[in-house]
Amino acid sequence: MASYRIYYVGAGGRLRLDRDMDCAGDREAVEKLLDRRADGRAGELWNGGRLVGRFSKLGLFTPAVGS
Repeated sequence: MASYRIYYVGAGGRLRLDRDMDCAGDREAVEKLLDRRADGRAGELWNGGRLVGRFSKLGLFTPAVGS
């Protein structure tokens, strides 16, 4: 299992930690992220110091380059 973090874009465009979660890999982390996301906020998904990707206010996920 790998540790992932979801960050949302908060006031002034700053990222704010929303939650930590353990997943078997990127695919599972993205699925969990999109299943739980229904509040219309944009943000990022991280695995340690590696950006996995970004998600828009509309819930569209864009993988990071090289992910």
